[in-house]
Amino acid sequence: MLTTLYVYNEKLLDVVEFPLVGVLESSDPLQIRNIDGLGPVKADIASTPFATGRGAFHQGDSTGVRNIVLTVGLNPDWADQSVAALRQMLYAYFMPEKWTRLSFFSDELSQVDIDGVVESFEPNIFSQDPEIQVSILCHRPDFIDPNEKLVTGIVPNSLVDGAPIQTVINYEGTAPTGFELRVKLVHPKPIYLGRLIVVNQGPTIYETFEMDEITLDVAHYFMLTTIKTARRVEEIYPADNWRGNLLANMKGGSKWPELKPGENTFSVGAEQSGLKYELRYYNRFGGL
Repeated sequence: MLTTLYVYNEKLLDVVEFPLVGVLESSDPLQIRNIDGLGPVKADIASTPFATGRGAFHQGDSTGVRNIVLTVGLNPDWADQSVAALRQMLYAYFMPEKWTRLSFFSDELSQVDIDGVVESFEPNIFSQDPEIQVSILCHRPDFIDPNEKLVTGIVPNSLVDGAPIQTVINYEGTAPTGFELRVKLVHPKPIYLGRLIVVNQGPTIYETFEMDEITLDVAHYFMLTTIKTARRVEEIYPADNWRGNLLANMKGGSKWPELKPGENTFSVGAEQSGLKYELRYYNRFGGL
């Protein structure tokens, strides 16, 4: 059950709290009376009918924009507040074209966030029971747990001699999530020069990402980011705050692996031992 909604403005400094349950709900000056658009967003499925026979060819699918609509009741105390004053307070968070962040708390999930742009702010000014309807378009439709998850492991020389060290990651989200992978030397010497392979597999998936050749030393590390809209392969030099693009070393046919809901068997392999990895990701949810 949803318990609380926090709304942040574009400065991320000011916040308004909306209790969603409790005995004091009827006395709150700002009341959430309804929220639409919290379920899974409808998918767009592209297909082409077969020229003969039954059925169609599945070409692909995508998930569109999430539209969250808040119905907010105004309940001023009339001593220090008025309907107009409460409406002006909400303008700071829900003015059309402005960015906003919604943070939901529930009994099942401690916190999930979603960002959006306000589409409309519609008050019924002349009603005896004043309400405001706010429409927010969230172009990235997933609700995201802001608490980063970290998985660490050893990179064996499985590409030359031996088997990979597999780690089972029980991904708790309901929507796939990309990740950030960092591979570093365990000891300053020797310098690593060779291939690197990242594998993520499950009951119905087998995703492999391979680099033809990378170089690692004490001054820099390898980083792979598989988050959609932010995918990249780089070498990072922290001391100089410099990063180099390694996409040219990416082997053809590689897939950008993502963690899928449930158990994922993850591994990183190299041509010599002495490497370690850090995997960072966030749980993503397709609906509340």
